[in-house]
Formats: sequence, C-alpha cells, structure tokens
Amino acid sequence: MRRVLRAVSAVLLSVCVAGACASPTLPLPPPAIPSIAAAGGGKYALSSEHGVEPNAVVVIYNHNESLPRNERVAGTLADSEGNWDQTIIALPNDVIDVSQEFGSMRSATTTFSIPPAPIDAGAGDGAP
Repeated sequence: MRRVLRAVSAVLLSVCVAGACASPTLPLPPPAIPSIAAAGGGKYALSSEHGVEPNAVVVIYNHNESLPRNERVAGTLADSEGNWDQTIIALPNDVIDVSQEFGSMRSATTTFSIPPAPIDAGAGDGAP
C-alpha cells in the first residue's frame, strides 16, 4: 500500500511540476498613454495614474535627434499603485516612446507625440 501511495504521489508531483513549467508567462503590457502638460522652457510634464505595474521602472525615449543624447532619455519609478510622473525636454510634435520594466520583463513601447504648440488666436489681428 505504501508503494502505491509513493508511486501516486511521485506521479502527481511530476505532473504538477511539468504543468507549472508549461504555463505561459503573460507579457508585461505596454504603459498607458500619459497626460501631457507644457511646463515651460522646452519641458513637458508627463503623468499617469495606474498606467504601469506597481513599482515598475518607466523608461521614456524621445526620437528627436536634434536634442543632445542625455536629454533624449529619462526614467522614473512608479509608486505602489502604478502612478508615475516625469518632466522631459521635448519640442512640439516630438515622438516619444514609453515602456516599463518589472523584474526581468520589459513591455512593448507606447508611442505618442507631444502636442503642437497652441496657435495664438489673437496674433496678427492688431488686438492687444
């Protein structure tokens, strides 16, 4: 009887281990598109609520090759609820990639553009 119990236990254990190895790991989702606000002086404030995994590393990359390399990359850490904010150097219409890293996983990027500069409705009409 003990032999049968050991054999059944060994089979169940090996099935459980094999099943755990066969389970696919879900990929890390790309971050949500952040809110964008002009911060003045060629800077923009990016912020996101619950847009990444809690405590993830958020990596921000600006595709504008006219900026110095050290100004094209920024990063921050999300809080325990997946919220983050970061001020970046950018120009209107710059293309920005945001990704997140958590543990040994890295997400696909989310790509967006900095909005164009607002047009001054009163410009050129002689109004003060």
